[in-house]
Order: sequence, then structure tokens, then C-alpha cells
Amino acid sequence: MRMIDIGVALSSAAKTASMHNVDNRVQQRVGAAAKAVRLIKGEVVLGIPISITGKSIYFDRQTPVKH
Repeated sequence: MRMIDIGVALSSAAKTASMHNVDNRVQQRVGAAAKAVRLIKGEVVLGIPISITGKSIYFDRQTPVKH
């Protein structure tokens, strides 16, 4: 049940950031990195990196160039 609560909280935070035009993405790897450098302790650690640039750095819609 706690994992569901964490999911709801993360989704709410991401949606709130999005409503304020802040690009974001819930990522497990960010949490794993923070845990690896002992920035935070916990069994499950997730992160929400944010960006306020003109183009979302979390999505790349371009087709890869074939060589």
C-alpha cells in the first residue's frame, strides 16, 4: 500500500510541475544515483528532475540518424 501512496504522490508532484510549465520526469535512476552517493537513505528512492528550458530535455522526438 505504501508503494501506491508513493506513486500517487510522485504523480501529483509531476502533474503540479507540469501545470506550471516545468518539464519533469519521474525517474528511478535519479534516486538510485542519489542513494549510491549517500545523498539519501531509503529502500525505494525515486527522483523528479525538472527543467525550465524551451525544449524538454526529457523527450527527443527526432528520428535517429542512420549511417
